[in-house]
Amino acid sequence: MTLEPVIAILGPTGTGKTELALQVAEMIDAEIISVDSRQAYRGMAVGTAAPTAVQQARVPHHGVGFLEPGERYGAGRFGRLARDWMTGIRQRGREPLLVGGTGFFYRALVRPIFREPELDPGRRRRLERWIEERDPEMLAGWVRALDPELSDRLASLDPQRVQRALEVALLTGRSLSWWQRHGSPEADPVAAVPIVLELDAEEHRRRLRLRAESMLDAGWREEVESLLDAGHVRGSIPFRTIGYGTVAEWLAGDISREDALACILRDTWAYARRQRTWFRHQVPADAIRLDAAGPPDVLAGQIVRMERVGGTDSDEGKR
Repeated sequence: MTLEPVIAILGPTGTGKTELALQVAEMIDAEIISVDSRQAYRGMAVGTAAPTAVQQARVPHHGVGFLEPGERYGAGRFGRLARDWMTGIRQRGREPLLVGGTGFFYRALVRPIFREPELDPGRRRRLERWIEERDPEMLAGWVRALDPELSDRLASLDPQRVQRALEVALLTGRSLSWWQRHGSPEADPVAAVPIVLELDAEEHRRRLRLRAESMLDAGWREEVESLLDAGHVRGSIPFRTIGYGTVAEWLAGDISREDALACILRDTWAYARRQRTWFRHQVPADAIRLDAAGPPDVLAGQIVRMERVGGTDSDEGKR
């Protein structure tokens, strides 16, 4: 059964989604569902700019800090959990509010992905270890050979996509693209009203720099130390998150703080640019787009007024 329409506040990293969403949630009595693939992990709140404990005390959050750093968290798992969270929120008489920047997670709700084939757990773990020990460019080459359609379709292959593409191809004998074409959707689409935050490139970069500087002074080193002490190695899931490997180099004395900051800004901006492109082309043209340079309280008021006059009558799941 298709769920009732839900507001989704989307946009690239660093566009101010967190504070805006808090204000909207307080106005409409909502609980927030994080549409983010990295804020889900415990002990990684600083480096992923996850909502703080104070912010989560203001509004209940789902999908934040609930997984161990080594656990897998893909779009399929998110889609199943998010549907359960939405059901529970509505049973409590409140509204769910989707918030985040992981486009594939959002798409898993409004355009459900195929039901993933069963993968043998033992073989999967052995393959994961093999992948962790290999050069990223070599792995990308394997993906291009095993799934050329996927490689042609995507502008870039990040480590998570590379791993998933290799697992599906090598453990099922069929490419990920084949499963996407022939697999049955695992659920009905969720009707959503996407509100995309946008920023001028110069202002966006300025905000990312300010945030990165504050994160380096707010406990990011301690997070990386804890991950290393827990046995997580470079190349493992936590260290595929932007900045964590760089902070580990800084921690080891291999690079200076200034060099670490420069690397983090370079990698974060590259990621933000991919997100900007994704939200420009993968979200329907009639999505609501707001200039994120405006004050959060003003933007929140705009969103709530849209919602109250029937702005959530559109149904992206049926577009």
